[in-house]
Amino acid sequence: VKVHYNGVSKPVTILATDYMNDLSLMKSDIKPDDYFSVSSNDAILLDEIYVAGYPFGKAISSSVKVTKGVVSALTGLGNNYSNIQIDAALQPGNSGGPIINNKGNVVGVAVAKLDYKAIIKDFGAIPEGTNFGIKSSVLKNFLDANGIETLKASTSAISRTELGKKITDGTLFLSCLMTYAQIEKLRAEKVMFTDLE
Repeated sequence: VKVHYNGVSKPVTILATDYMNDLSLMKSDIKPDDYFSVSSNDAILLDEIYVAGYPFGKAISSSVKVTKGVVSALTGLGNNYSNIQIDAALQPGNSGGPIINNKGNVVGVAVAKLDYKAIIKDFGAIPEGTNFGIKSSVLKNFLDANGIETLKASTSAISRTELGKKITDGTLFLSCLMTYAQIEKLRAEKVMFTDLE
């Protein structure tokens, strides 16, 4: 795994992994110009959120991309209470990206979207706006368990200009080389399952 920032590319060291919640704690020599605080409270229904990341890697462009939406459910697939459901668009490459509120705090981590082929096959409909993130409380527990202190979350809303700058300066692009078998295994774990009733 490598982290890319302002034209510099450096390897990361993986310090810890939470396979259940698809989280990983990584360390690098790169220091971004800004950072995000983790919200001390989980998002609530209808909170406005922004998702930052690099959908499709850098194939479209090298700049960070942002989608906007709301928290549409307080549980994930199969009543997974460690997840929230959001309607902001997610694509391959968004995984691990921050889900941010209007105060600039992370309220979740982008993790998955429904597999439209499976939904069409099972339900005969194209899923729209059904995406998932790991709740900030789960992220906070993971960081606490690994001795990582987080700074106090902001309590005041910031302007969209400030938020855009924070997202640009604090969201980093990660790349990883995987074998085809690893990609297929990951794809099987991160998409919606065909056995829902």
